[in-house]
Amino acid sequence: MTEEIYPMPSFATLIVNDLQASSNFYQNALGFKHIFTMPGPGGKPALVHLRWVKYADLLIAKSRDGKELSGQKGVGISLNFNLFDRFDGDIDAFAKHARENGATITGPMDQPWNVREVTLIDPDGYKLVFTIPFNINLGFDKVIERFINDESK
Repeated sequence: MTEEIYPMPSFATLIVNDLQASSNFYQNALGFKHIFTMPGPGGKPALVHLRWVKYADLLIAKSRDGKELSGQKGVGISLNFNLFDRFDGDIDAFAKHARENGATITGPMDQPWNVREVTLIDPDGYKLVFTIPFNINLGFDKVIERFINDESK
């Protein structure tokens, strides 16, 4: 099936050291869809366009100067993805799948802000958080009220 191509209102681009390994990780361990691979100089892949769900696209690329990045990446930043109906909306099934396909994860764990979440670090050190809300009908004011009540205990 050919995936829809559309103007992306926002997207992240992660610079990775091994484009093929990172692409495989995102697709096989996490379930991202491959949209396309763009060749760079000499025809070697330079960028891979992946999609979690519509309008939740992620680009992974080699550095433009061809130099391998060293050191910690994404310090202080996490990319967050709502599970929606992926893995039938079952965060525990997602966590099991990710673990079985090589991801080291934390969670699933319940959070007071109305979500159950899984946190992981990708092969290049970027932090990813996958969430599913407990109650989509719970208003934001009630979420805050519950959070404040939990914090005061």
